[in-house]
Amino acid sequence: MAASCSLLGAPALAQDASDTAAGGERPWQLDTGLLYYKEDGGRITDIEPEVLLRRDFGDERLLTLTGVFDSLSGGSPNGALPSKIPQTFATPSGTSLLPPAGGAGRKSKLYTTDPGQLPMDPNFRNERIAADLSWSQPFADANHVTVGGHLSKEHDFFSAAGNMSVARDFNTKNTTVGLGLNAESDRVDPVGGAPVAGSDYALLERQGNKSKSITSGLLSLTQVVNRIWLAQLNLTYDRASGYLTDPYKILSVLDSIGATSSYVFENRPAERARKGAYFGNKVALGLTVLEVSYRYTTDDWAVKSDTVDAKLRFNLGSDRLYLEPHVRWYRQSAASFYHLYLDTADANPEYVSSDSRLAAFGAATVGVKLGYRLEDKSEISIRLEAYQQKPSQTASSLPELAGLDLNPGLKTVLLQISWHNGSM
Repeated sequence: MAASCSLLGAPALAQDASDTAAGGERPWQLDTGLLYYKEDGGRITDIEPEVLLRRDFGDERLLTLTGVFDSLSGGSPNGALPSKIPQTFATPSGTSLLPPAGGAGRKSKLYTTDPGQLPMDPNFRNERIAADLSWSQPFADANHVTVGGHLSKEHDFFSAAGNMSVARDFNTKNTTVGLGLNAESDRVDPVGGAPVAGSDYALLERQGNKSKSITSGLLSLTQVVNRIWLAQLNLTYDRASGYLTDPYKILSVLDSIGATSSYVFENRPAERARKGAYFGNKVALGLTVLEVSYRYTTDDWAVKSDTVDAKLRFNLGSDRLYLEPHVRWYRQSAASFYHLYLDTADANPEYVSSDSRLAAFGAATVGVKLGYRLEDKSEISIRLEAYQQKPSQTASSLPELAGLDLNPGLKTVLLQISWHNGSM
């Protein structure tokens, strides 16, 4: 969905770049950035450098290249509940919940979570490299077409995608209608093999590699309402099919008093269809620019979400230095098969997951961006944001779970430094 959404911005970028290139200046544009993301509680830390390069060939023909590298580390929640006693789990490459034979000289495939702590694999490491390529140009009269491709590689995942979008201007370029399509094919190579979905965790039954595919589309309407107001309406749809289960997530199975009796691997449906609507506005209030948007999404897993996002950009004393506060509010409902845990007295459902990303929760982001334009019209900026997520279900009345935070909220800090250079 994000890939197809980004396509419709390409024609506008092409128009802006061609205006500069027509004067014989700045045929190249380089953007670079470094993002630092950290979750609290010893969870994930991400360092992500990114480079974006655009080449203008004139006549609104634009080539765009993007490269991203991610380095992630830290603790990754495995889906099990905290307990009042220590809990032992196997790493994804582990084949048994018993210590390895052969003495201390052999590397253990196990890790233990202390009482009261959220079970997390402390050995999580991942690196991702991704590249995007797109070409945009006009055709016929008042039309733009953009075609592109995407490749992404991790140690346990490979993704390839192709996309295309068409945009047409009407009403002396005050109205633009666009259509974007994206097709993606993924190969999932879980460490140690994909577990048998819904099986007993103690058995550690494994299967081979898996795959999934995603198709998505976007219909967009952009309207210049008046000299200070620009509005956009996007309708999106995407369908995923294949292996949609997280191979590293499990659930706790509890007895009548809340003591853990076993664990099972999660199991998600093999199909997911999502629909979304987005309404965004940019309003110029003198030299100040206000951006306000609302997004609504729903899917056949019963996950519904609302997002409100607002930014206000204004200059600080001169037209070179600016400040941009940012506020975002998000709320979603739980998936129909989401369970915080399973009960031994009940039959296991066909589909089940305790992944916090599928739970009901609310979240808020607050941040600010500070930017400075240099004399050569290049720009450097720094963005600092804080995010807090609060799940709806965090406790249970079962005796063995009393006093435990079963679904801890999440707090993160994001720092991004970016540099834009209009020429090379």
